[in-house]
Amino acid sequence: MRVLALTILLLCILSPLNSQETGKPPIGELAVLPSDPVVPSGTCKSSTAGYLENSRPPKTMSDEEMGRFVSKSLHDGYIVSIYPASKSGIFVAMQCTNTVIAR
Repeated sequence: MRVLALTILLLCILSPLNSQETGKPPIGELAVLPSDPVVPSGTCKSSTAGYLENSRPPKTMSDEEMGRFVSKSLHDGYIVSIYPASKSGIFVAMQCTNTVIAR
């Protein structure tokens, strides 16, 4: 009887430990912000967010293409936040400085 009770107790303790996932990468974010206070600038009209898409193979963007995208977005007046790549692609949030209230 004690062996059965001890076995059940061990199973209850060890089951949750075996089901935990390990090795997940940490979630991070890269935000490109202007060094000066946010002042309305550029030609943007509204904020936007979504996954970057590259219509031609390979589907991933090169460092040069990503640099051009960020440079143009900053020039247009966006604050750009780039999230790590996932199965769906690279998620980008672009906040328009023309809609941000400077304090």
